[in-house]
Amino acid sequence: MGVEISVMHSFAVTAARWTGYCCDVIAHLYKLTAHAGKKNELVEFLRWDADVAMADEPGTLRFDVYDVPGEPDAVYLYEAYANDEAYSTHCEGAPVKKLMDHIVPNVIANMDLLLQGVPSIAANIPH
Repeated sequence: MGVEISVMHSFAVTAARWTGYCCDVIAHLYKLTAHAGKKNELVEFLRWDADVAMADEPGTLRFDVYDVPGEPDAVYLYEAYANDEAYSTHCEGAPVKKLMDHIVPNVIANMDLLLQGVPSIAANIPH
């Protein structure tokens, strides 16, 4: 069972450069759809990934996972990084390795990139 990825690059190497009025961050918004019966495994992985980011990645500004009613197998993931170095640090970590080695091939049925390259017009990030 392969995963359908609706972007040109894999999750681990896709970055969006935001250059807005207030900030310059790398951000992504994904809709991740799990295979039937695998959503709990996906959520637990994302919780662990968020914990690692909080503990070891000071440049990870946001790592938010949303569960939307009416979409039983899907979650939405929003990530924001302070700069290219912060994003690279995240991509080199254990969670991205596990994502690519186990979660993508076994848990995720589809990944949709919903936000890439939209300029930020307001943010709570210091200028």
